[in-house]
Amino acid sequence: MIRRISLVLLLGFILFIFINSIQDFDLIYNDDGKLFYYANGFQDTGSYNYVTGIYLDYRLFDSIFEAAILLIAVAGVMFISEHSIDEKNAMFMLDKQKTPELFITFSRLLYPIMLLFGIYVIVNGHLSPGGGFQGGAIVATAILILYYIDITKTVNVHFVLTIEKTLFIVLVLVASLSYFTRGVLFTNFFKLDASLDQKAIFLTLMNILIGAKVSLGLVAIFTAFLKEGR
Repeated sequence: MIRRISLVLLLGFILFIFINSIQDFDLIYNDDGKLFYYANGFQDTGSYNYVTGIYLDYRLFDSIFEAAILLIAVAGVMFISEHSIDEKNAMFMLDKQKTPELFITFSRLLYPIMLLFGIYVIVNGHLSPGGGFQGGAIVATAILILYYIDITKTVNVHFVLTIEKTLFIVLVLVASLSYFTRGVLFTNFFKLDASLDQKAIFLTLMNILIGAKVSLGLVAIFTAFLKEGR
């Protein structure tokens, strides 16, 4: 009974805070940010895709933490599944599911297309919708399809995790170079008046690093679940 009353009071408190927070809705949520990005986003970041320009330039700090959160999530999954990771193998779950031959055939056809599409989304993230996070998820899906094509394939999870951690360190180091070139931490290391092609080099490099890290992290998580038989 006490727990229910506490829950009702907590929900009422949250509702009170929410109602008070939206009283200045028009003042807080205006078009200033959107208008600024429209006016300066392309020249400042060199990205035709405003979303990529924001998360790899203006808000690169946030993107670094998003990558760190995925790193922590992967570490958490590995910690939970570590006790039996050597006791079972990735074939346990796939044998149990008995993948249909038709699915395997389509997977063989789809695998190279999906892999190339994921790489395209990563590399062209500053030119069209996409980027490292989205492309990395597509590449990870393509890699995981290999389990269904050939269940005898094995993945060294610890090696994958080592590469993922190394990529995250490289990502932070590259993002920090701007402190020495522009005096600002976590933004494009080329100067603000650099050419668009130079700025695109930074965006492409960051998308590749993020894409590789995300794909490896997702592959590690899925592989750990398979080895757990879940």
